[in-house]
Amino acid sequence: MEQTTAPNKINTMVIDDGSKTYTIENKQGKSLAEFCFRPADTNIISRYKEVSKFFQNFAVTEEDPDIQKYEKQVIEQMNYLVNADAGSAFFGIMGPFSPMPDGTLFYETCLDAVCNVINQELDVRLEKMQKRTGKYTKKYYKPKRRKKTYHGR
Repeated sequence: MEQTTAPNKINTMVIDDGSKTYTIENKQGKSLAEFCFRPADTNIISRYKEVSKFFQNFAVTEEDPDIQKYEKQVIEQMNYLVNADAGSAFFGIMGPFSPMPDGTLFYETCLDAVCNVINQELDVRLEKMQKRTGKYTKKYYKPKRRKKTYHGR
């Protein structure tokens, strides 16, 4: 019997890239899909600005009724925003232009959900970073002395 050995890992580096896997659930708690991305990637901020600009100018025209073309653009923007394959996860559930009960479109709901995750994750990680660096830098900050005040003078 021939033994197989593990692949050579001498030239392999393993890093924590901050990736997290998110499960997409409906309001009833049923798991619909999942995708993995790096929510605290600072590059996501510039990508978000680009995606926001795209959607500000985004319009489906009557002259070009090819809805699949527009759906593809929305999926590409979602993938670009998170730098992962989120578009197929979200829009495998339902089409991007599906109307929601509140009058928005499904892609807007998805973008809001992703943006909420990004904001929450960045806030948590920045707070941890500030605590960590604060313990090393606090010795360099001297408390400000308060001037004595004399009341009534």
